[in-house]
Amino acid sequence: MGEYFISTDLDPRKDHILYRDDEHMVVYLGTQEGARDVDVNSYLIVSGGKGFLLDPGGYKVFPKVLGNISKYIDPRDVKYVYFCHQDPDVAGSAPLWVEMTTAKLIIHWLWERFLPHFGFDISKKGSLIHPLGDEGEKINFGVTTLEFIPAHFLHSPGHFTIYDHRSKFLFTGDIGIALLDKPTLVVENMSRHIQAMKPVHERLMASNKAIKSWLRKVEGLDIEAILPQHGAIIPKKHVKSFFNFLSNLKVGVDLLD
Repeated sequence: MGEYFISTDLDPRKDHILYRDDEHMVVYLGTQEGARDVDVNSYLIVSGGKGFLLDPGGYKVFPKVLGNISKYIDPRDVKYVYFCHQDPDVAGSAPLWVEMTTAKLIIHWLWERFLPHFGFDISKKGSLIHPLGDEGEKINFGVTTLEFIPAHFLHSPGHFTIYDHRSKFLFTGDIGIALLDKPTLVVENMSRHIQAMKPVHERLMASNKAIKSWLRKVEGLDIEAILPQHGAIIPKKHVKSFFNFLSNLKVGVDLLD
């Protein structure tokens, strides 16, 4: 049985273990800075002694991400680097991870040909890229199964969320993001947090139809927490409220005259 370490007093500027058992661990990498730049929540899954890095961010946070990973595993043991979509706040550090590790880069097939624009030649790297098909897939990693669940058009046309079957965490990329007044790692007041999520979801998400399509895929999961790429972690007690908020939200093309 694993232990969870999700409390509202966690400092978002520091790394924290969020889940741990004898063979598996999930770490938040301390990537919120509270500056004018777009903050990023980067996570590391360690299972069977190997690393799976989620949404590592851009050049600016690379030294911090690398240093914090080194507290838990040798960075050369990172076997996968996952980008939920193509934006530079998610994937800008891709060439640095290519140089530092032999990890495969996991991204939707649509964005594979865009990766060279980040500054490296994928043609010389063999099977460097692990492209995801539209339908998603499951990858066995250490003692867990990572399930890539399609979330297309939320906000990227090639976007996925990941369910870690061991920790029961749902990593949601840009779903659940919020514009916060100050760095915060775990939601305390859900009503207030919904107001921080609402405007950015209205602007970035394509349609409520796309939201409902994703909700049908995830509402039956046993979820301990939702871990977005920006904003704050939504603990289990607030997951139902979060889903209700999304289900009734008009976004994107729904708001056009």
